[in-house]
Formats: sequence, C-alpha cells, structure tokens
Amino acid sequence: MKKVLCFLVVVCWLQAGAQRRAVIHTDFPDPTVIAADGKYYAYATNSGPAGKFFHIQVAVSENLENWKIIGDALPEKPVWGYKDFWAPHVLYNERLKKYVLFYSAETVDTAAGKAIGVAFADRPEGPFKDSGTPLIVRPEFEAIDPMVIRDPRSGKFYMVWGSGFQPLRIREMDPSMTAFAKGSADRALIQAGADKDYGRLVEGAWIDYNDGYYYLYYSGDNCCGVNAHYAVMVARSRNIQGPYTRLGTVAANKSSVILKSEDDIIAPGHNSIIKDRNGKKWIAYHAIPKDAFDQKRYGRIMYIDRIEYRNGWPVVVKQRVPTVSIRWTDSVTVSTGYRKNASGEELPNYGAQYPRLLQLEKGRWLAAYTVLRNKGYRNDPRGGLELEIAESRNRGKTWKPVGWITDPGRDLDNAQMIRLPDGAVLLAGRSVRWQESYRLPVYKSRDNGKSWQLLSIIDTNEGAPGALGKPDKGIYEPHFYFLKDGRLAVMYASEKHVTESPSYSQIIAQKVSEDYGKTWGMEIWVAHTPGHPQSRPGMPVVDRMQNGNYMAVYEVCGPEDCGIYYKTSADGLRWDEGLGTKAPEQKAAPYILALTDGSLLLASNLGVVTVSSDNGRSWKKQPMPWTHPVPFQTDWTQTLWQSMYQFDAHTVGIVTSRKRAGGGHDIKIRFGSIGKSGNL
Repeated sequence: MKKVLCFLVVVCWLQAGAQRRAVIHTDFPDPTVIAADGKYYAYATNSGPAGKFFHIQVAVSENLENWKIIGDALPEKPVWGYKDFWAPHVLYNERLKKYVLFYSAETVDTAAGKAIGVAFADRPEGPFKDSGTPLIVRPEFEAIDPMVIRDPRSGKFYMVWGSGFQPLRIREMDPSMTAFAKGSADRALIQAGADKDYGRLVEGAWIDYNDGYYYLYYSGDNCCGVNAHYAVMVARSRNIQGPYTRLGTVAANKSSVILKSEDDIIAPGHNSIIKDRNGKKWIAYHAIPKDAFDQKRYGRIMYIDRIEYRNGWPVVVKQRVPTVSIRWTDSVTVSTGYRKNASGEELPNYGAQYPRLLQLEKGRWLAAYTVLRNKGYRNDPRGGLELEIAESRNRGKTWKPVGWITDPGRDLDNAQMIRLPDGAVLLAGRSVRWQESYRLPVYKSRDNGKSWQLLSIIDTNEGAPGALGKPDKGIYEPHFYFLKDGRLAVMYASEKHVTESPSYSQIIAQKVSEDYGKTWGMEIWVAHTPGHPQSRPGMPVVDRMQNGNYMAVYEVCGPEDCGIYYKTSADGLRWDEGLGTKAPEQKAAPYILALTDGSLLLASNLGVVTVSSDNGRSWKKQPMPWTHPVPFQTDWTQTLWQSMYQFDAHTVGIVTSRKRAGGGHDIKIRFGSIGKSGNL
C-alpha cells in the first residue's frame, strides 16, 4: 500500500489492489442514484443505449452492482425544451406523494440558453410529466445540473445548480417543487476558477449531509471528448447555504480533488452519493474507460466506489483485494493427432485442435478435441474433421483415446461437454458443409465417453451449395452451462441474421432446454450492437462466479479487432443489450474460469492469462504459460482455442492447441500452481 503523509487532513486513496466498479457499460452520463421501493434507480443524461434514444435514461438494480436500463423516464418532451436533456436528479416528496424529476434542457427559444425543468411521476421509473414551465432560464450553461436536497435539519428543500463558468448556486424551493420559495434569493457557493487544475469551470453539484457537515461535491472542468479533463472536488460547511470551505484550502497538497483520472479511467466526475441498505455510502459517477479513450470512443459509463468520511472529509475507498497469481510448472501432451490414415496414406498436417475438458470424478477427466483421420470431406466420402475423446485417470497427467464421433461427409468441430445430474455426458459441436449446411448437434454418452448417440440439434442453417455464402450464414462454437434453476442452456455464435433488416454480421445466441438437451427453446440474443452490423461477437464461454452471478466472455471481431468483451447476468438468462465491457490484455477466442476461491482467470489466443479478484472489475496479467517465438501479430496460430480448468484447490491447467515445428498443432496442458500475490 502506498502511504501518503498529509499533515493537515488525510485525504488519500487506497491504491494497492484497487477496484473499479463499472456497473453500467454503456453511455450513461451524469448519474443520479436513489433508493426507492426496495430497489435502486439510476438516472442519466440523454443517450442511445442499444440503438434507442432516451431523453432521460433510467436503470434499476437490486444490489448497486447489476443494473438494467429499463427505458426513458421522460418519454414526452416538455413544451419549452427540445434537446440536450441533461443531468437528471430525482427525489421522493412525501407531502406531494410524488417522485420529482429535475433536469436541464435546451429551450425552444435558442437565444435564451439552457433551462431547468421539473416533472412528476407516481413511480420511480416514471413516466415523468413536465410541469409545463421551467424553473430557471439562463444564458449559455448557467442553468444546468440541478440537484435538490431536503435539509435534514430544517426540513426545507434547496436546489443547487450551475454553472458553466459561473458560480455554483443554491436557493430554497417552494414546497410545490414548481417554484422557488417566496422571498428567497440564490446564493453563490463555489466560484469558477477557485481550484487549480480542474476549477476553470465548475458543475455537477451534489450535497451530502454527514455528522454535522454539508459536503458539496462538484466537478470540473471539461467532461467530454478528446480533451476530457475532469475530476470530482469537495467543499464543506456547517450551514447548507454556506459559506463552504474547499478541501484545497486545508489539505497539504492544496487540492480539492478526491477523484481523478487514473490508469483505467479518464475524466471521472458528475457524481451522486447513495446510502445502501446497510448504511454504507457509495459514490456513483461517470468516466471514460481508458482503453475506449485510446480508441477515440468517448462514451461515459457509470462506476460506483465506496466512500467514507475520515477526519472530517470524504475518501474514495477502493478496497484492497488479495490477488491470485499463477506459477506455471510442467506440461503434458494430450494428442498429436494423425499423420496417416488406417491404410497408411499420408494425411494433411492438421494434428489436433480445439480442446475442451470435463471432470467425471476426482482424478478422472475426459478431453474432447478435433482431429483429421482422412483427407477431408471434399476428398473422402467418409468425412472430414472428427471429434476424438480421450480419458485421464491421474488428474490429467497422461491420456488415452477412448472414443470418436464422426459425421460422414461433414467437418465436425468445436466440441464442448457437460455432465448431467444422472451421470450421462452431453457433447455439443459444430457440423459443417461449408457454404451449404451448418448444424449444432448434441451427442450423449452413458459410458463416460466411449460411445455416443445423436440426441438433438440445437440449431441449423442449410441451403443449396453456395446459397449461404457471400456473406456466409453459419452457426458455431456451442457452449453448455446450467442455469440456477437447473435447466440446461447453450450459447453459440450465429450469422443467421446477416441478411435480415436490420442486419447483424454475427451475434451471440442462447437457447434453453427443459429436458436436458432433447429439445431446445427459442433463440435469445445475448450480445449484439444495434446500428453496428459489422461487429461480430463470437466464441462465447460462460462460467458462474462465486457471488452466484454468471459471466459470459466472447471475442468481438470486425471493427473491434477481435477484442475480448464480457457481460454478467444474475440468472444466466437475461443479459444487458450491447457488446458489454472490453477486457484488457486479451484478443481472440477467450475462455473464462471461476476458481473455487472466487477469482476469475481469463485466457485467449493471445497466449496471455489475466486474473480478476473482484468479479471482473479489474484484471492483472499473469506470466505467459507458453512462449511465443514470434509476436502474435506475426503469427496468431501459436496458441489456439485455449481452455482452463481447476484440478484441485492449488492447481489449474490451461489446455492449448500448440503449434508445432513442421506444421499442425498438438493438444497440450500446462499446469499452474495457484497462490496469492507475494506467496509464490
């Protein structure tokens, strides 16, 4: 932990093992979070999540971590405003028995500038209906970013707002919420330019009352775009109307900043403070993820961190979490594939690829992978690629082939297995005649992989030879998992919608079986980006985390250059729209593994393994399990289709199609010893 000595007040971040809680992974600026009806609601500036435009975005959560955008809180525009619906704030007024929304918008009279309006609703999600007349109209950006607080001492309501290059201001509200109190006047709280570095412009005010002080949070000075330069600052007062003392006037470093850009985020700011059901306080704010900023994408997503008051001032707390580390040890070969067929003829130099494992019982494992035992379905009527199943009875140290699955006249690939409650094993794969027939068959074995019978087909897409090509419309890479209610689910990549309107080059699809794989339900879309048809999410893998939620990882090729993205779901069935969150340090064909201690391991074709100890909020790069003789950009086939498994409490294995001298690939396992950082 990095220690900072502050002689007047202590306001420092806990650096080691710092977590960032990115909780809404689409553009969700200027968030206000409130508790209502036993849930949490978040409101944000206008944006277009999942291809829809909302004037005021609203999202809901049961736990401050898993959020779902549920619609537009202000579906009908006010008569006085026409665009730029910014910075909403919502509170419940017990006297009115209404939820009250305050927001700013551009006036119809464009010369008048911005205005602050008020709207009412019976429910926290809305719909809110505007009162018909704005509270404030001011030139430029003087009437923006309203926040209304009920003073816990007097019971009166006050609005704080502003301000562009003008001061932040406060004024008492009339109980009706549609006007200011008679005889009241606005008072300046914080002058623009008062704080060095970020104070040129001040905005995004929020007041939180704690232990006798009113804490005024505010942000400056450029929220957005390529020149974003933004941070959260704080001042305090014993009186809600001030005067307020800025932190920078008493702190040893002369700075009022409590939250600013770091390695993983750019321009954090415009915060709200929320107290959870356990009495803990959290700061919700927007920021631009650093990797998105580097790619010139400037959407502001919502983060939440813990906040505590220490020595009279707020501290943003990113708690230290022990991080798993992996020390890679020995490796074994599972299969080298086939060099000759049964007649002794030389075969194409394919070897073995796309390995997946399944634990049957303690020490006993199955491996399924792709081999070529003939000359390919176009040159040999017996078929093309096949699936081979091997068994290990000594925790993966040695392997012996025990079974095969063939689909004559077709390529069979992309195996993945799961064990049913009755002990039977299911295997899903991809069966292809390119540009004419795509199937996702399910096979079942009751003798631990020695023999297999076709059970069902998850999905198909077939046509006359060449009819499905240019663009192709295939289905690929099935992955089984169980839902919380015990039903069997599968995810896979689908190009079936490429010729539809709207068109999607590829999506992640999901189906559910009520009878353990005999039949399959309707297609559910898991990952796609409306309005961006060239994005190609594919190769999904799902695992259930220790907190009970599910994480799905997948590559997104096309404009995203096969970067790895992920989403989480509370039940494994409902997933937020969009592409999700980009994982650092990874590229192409991901695999996720939830360890028994709650940590997550993520791997990809890049050959890199990263670990997260905070359910995916941050990732730490591990030593490379395999050496790459040349850079990935020069040869991306050096470590293909990796998968990972935990063999015991202290051992993991990464299974890889490892490129070999002379061409082709071998299936290899590299074992790793699990420890905590500093313990190995």
